[in-house]
Amino acid sequence: MLRRSNRFFFALAPLAILAFLAGRASVGEGERLFQAVIGIVARDAVDSIPSDRIYELAARGLVASLGDPYAGLQSRQEFEKFSRNLLGNSYAGLGLRIIQARGGLAVFRVIDGGPAARAGVERGDRIVAVGDSATSDWSVGRASAALTGAPGTDIRVTFQRGRDGERYSRRFTRAVIHPPAVPFVAMLPGSVGYLPLQRFSDQSASDVAVALDRLHEAGARRLVLDLRGNPGGDLDQAARLAGLFVGQGRPVVRVQYRRFADTLEAQQGPMLAPNLPMAVLVDSQSASASEIVAGALQDYDRALVVGTTSFGKGLVQGVYRLPDGWVLRLTSGHWYTPSGRLIQKTAADSIPRTDRPVFHSAGGRTVLGGGGITPDVEVAGSTTPAADQALARQLGAKGREASDVLDRYAEELEARVTPGFTVRPEWRREAVRRLRAAGIAVDDSLAGQGAGLLNRLLEARVGLFIDTDSTSFVRSAGDDPQLVQALELLRQASDQNGLYAVAARVHPEG
Repeated sequence: MLRRSNRFFFALAPLAILAFLAGRASVGEGERLFQAVIGIVARDAVDSIPSDRIYELAARGLVASLGDPYAGLQSRQEFEKFSRNLLGNSYAGLGLRIIQARGGLAVFRVIDGGPAARAGVERGDRIVAVGDSATSDWSVGRASAALTGAPGTDIRVTFQRGRDGERYSRRFTRAVIHPPAVPFVAMLPGSVGYLPLQRFSDQSASDVAVALDRLHEAGARRLVLDLRGNPGGDLDQAARLAGLFVGQGRPVVRVQYRRFADTLEAQQGPMLAPNLPMAVLVDSQSASASEIVAGALQDYDRALVVGTTSFGKGLVQGVYRLPDGWVLRLTSGHWYTPSGRLIQKTAADSIPRTDRPVFHSAGGRTVLGGGGITPDVEVAGSTTPAADQALARQLGAKGREASDVLDRYAEELEARVTPGFTVRPEWRREAVRRLRAAGIAVDDSLAGQGAGLLNRLLEARVGLFIDTDSTSFVRSAGDDPQLVQALELLRQASDQNGLYAVAARVHPEG
């Protein structure tokens, strides 16, 4: 569902409508029924309900009966929470991303400019106490709730650097944090710049522009924009971001309301990297604003779309401000790509590629409709080999114990490796020996055949705190079939038309 920033629809309050109906001299059968039910409930219900509450319940019931999965009547507090969760724009905290690791809580990312970064907190530091409370048995959710709060409020946190390192405490003043929409960029072989976009928040377009500049300075000659898993968010940011690639002023999406249509044009310019061949990755979790951007780039022949068909979430949500802080959310229209494709999936199941309606891009290429964004080149996601699955089941039988063994071994290895390391066969053998010593059964055949899983487990743990996000990503890029296919096609092309020609030759069926 998309939210259009600072643009709201207004309507009469349901309470005002109900009051109006109650005061009419002549009413219809349905209105008489409603008045009669309200009167009896208010007078005779064994569990009394305040009159204001009766009307609120009636209004909520009316909205629920519409069959609109995205409709809702919310109080001011409910809507504010909904908006925070939907857009993830900012929050007040320390600027830390924490994870469950090494038998406790550890700092995985420190956001530049936040209170934690200014205080010298580093990636890999353990959180051992918040205030006077030890965190040894805390979940990530509990710790996050404790660390966030109102801007300007103080909190004391105790950290430990290294398993046997000294502890240190810091008193922080919570500040508004703006998590980056682009967590990192990476340069991949073939001069391919990789840019993952995790959300459409209030600064996504500017984050992407900065990331593109960094990739250009690093020598990128080809681009991959990764929208997989991106649930969407702020529509205006989608329009701004699209403008960076297709040019300011071009129609990005058309919305069809009940009584009229409207068109949203690309904002923000000038175009960045207009001559570099580009691929966009999408999957079944790419939704709403992600689909608008992917669809626009596909329709304007600016990017080759690779992956699996996107989620198909193309509904316009009107936000109606009501008296006393109440808000009504209501689906009021559908989004269409510039070529006329409906983004919303209307069928219960995905439509087969051969049955999807045919549209054409600005340059005459065939693009498919039928809900969601159908990739130009379809590539399934990763699959796990049978041996890895079997080994995972053995380790999972004693998951906590196995995790502790691998965590401790990884810490030992960290002391003698550098970023960009490669897992060695002797590491796998030692890991298996330690797992067995801890009473965790690992069959000889699986220890050899499941080398891929053991490699990934050790890579993830050893590199967790010594690799940068970019280094860690590059290490695992070869295990990502969608990215691998995009890279293979990009390396054979020097411009966008050349990329389309390569894709048509290698994947004539799409």
